[in-house]
Formats: sequence, C-alpha cells, structure tokens
Amino acid sequence: MSKEAYIIAQIQVKDFKTYFEKYALKFKELLPKFQGEVLSSTTKAEVIEGNNFGNWTVLIKFPSKEQAYACINSEEYAPLAEVRINELTNGGNVFLIPAME
Repeated sequence: MSKEAYIIAQIQVKDFKTYFEKYALKFKELLPKFQGEVLSSTTKAEVIEGNNFGNWTVLIKFPSKEQAYACINSEEYAPLAEVRINELTNGGNVFLIPAME
C-alpha cells in the first residue's frame, strides 16, 4: 500500500444548509469505512497565489491512495457525488495528493 493520501476539494456550494443535509453529513458518516478523516473544512480559505475557486474548501486524509480511491469509487459514495455535482454545487476542483515519500 502507498503512503497517506489527501483529498483537497474547493467547491462552489449553492446553499450550505441543503449541502450539509444532503451531502456533507452523509459523506462524513461514510468516511470511517475507508479510514478517511476530515482534517479541515472552511469557508475562509486564504489565497496565497492564484485564484480562489468556490466558497468551501475541505482537506481529507486517507491512510493510502488506494483507500481514497476506494471511497470515491464506492457504490455508497456514487449517489452522494451525483447530488453534489448535479444539484448542490456550481462546480469545483478536487485533487488527490499522495504524501511525500
């Protein structure tokens, strides 16, 4: 297995109340199955260089890249991703970053 991996997501949430009810709380319940942990989430990400995209930034840690992909490719996550992408947000950027060797 690879070393730890991190998912960084910066998305444009349409309505935070609905986002948390339909997506965020359910996703947070799913994370332990894949040993995932939200390290940080905020509406106040500070841009050091480049452009800010979105109004919500999240940092999630997994024990490996394989576990991260197992989570985001799981049957349980598929309906959550569908509602996040097609109903709750106006786009976003999601990155997987492996820990340094």
